[in-house]
Amino acid sequence: MEKQKTFYQFKSRKLWKESVGVGFAIFGVVSAIVGVLGVSFSDISDTAWIILLLTIASLVFSYLIAVVWQWWNIRDSISLKIRGIKVIVRQGDIFKEKGWKVIGVDDTFSTSGNDMIISHSSLHGKLIKQLKENGKIGEFEVAISMDNNNHSVSLGCVKTYNDYILLAWTHLNSDNEAHIDNDNYEGILRKMWREIGRVYSGKPICLPILGDGITRFDGVSEKPSPFELLKCMLCTLKTSNIQLKAPITIVVYDRINEISLYDLKGFID
Repeated sequence: MEKQKTFYQFKSRKLWKESVGVGFAIFGVVSAIVGVLGVSFSDISDTAWIILLLTIASLVFSYLIAVVWQWWNIRDSISLKIRGIKVIVRQGDIFKEKGWKVIGVDDTFSTSGNDMIISHSSLHGKLIKQLKENGKIGEFEVAISMDNNNHSVSLGCVKTYNDYILLAWTHLNSDNEAHIDNDNYEGILRKMWREIGRVYSGKPICLPILGDGITRFDGVSEKPSPFELLKCMLCTLKTSNIQLKAPITIVVYDRINEISLYDLKGFID
């Protein structure tokens, strides 16, 4: 299964297309070197079709080397520039990152330990568990209740606690299921970027791929893929027009091989 996920990266048409020029360059350099050394395919055979086959095989081999080399350089991370803001996408654990850690929560900022309300597997649930284990849950609840920058909380608003930015991300329905309206997804992200610009105070910012968890998307038959969600985050950052003087890191916990990082090259240009 892991091998299948790794080979998923090679499905990028952009990777194969842009490797053509690199492959020819590799072939040209190697040809020049062996030419200087006085070596040629005619030393192997005088038969024209054999020489042609060897030349084609060398070109194909150079091309494959180019594909693997280009993939290898960004196999688990990529660095982008969006309106002068450095954005890194890579695998990681958001709780081990430095700077602000953005955690999506429901719009009531729930602190219940009930798995039926806040899934223990979600980042919100892991944060609450961590706070309770450290005896900080009361302090957290007071800090959130006293953060009155948003008197009327709507999706996209944020509240801060220590180095966490708590993002009002979903509504809980009567069955305590986290929902978000697909039509409002981009609007919520743009509001989030503005809110982050308001509170970040120059510190680095780290986010997960928002929506790539148990969040249910209303209005669509199929939930957007991690790559589609990631692209939307990057596009809304570009169109939000916020001015950030700190790097942004988007961390992928365990599905990096399901995201074609190479397809992000030039995506925002």
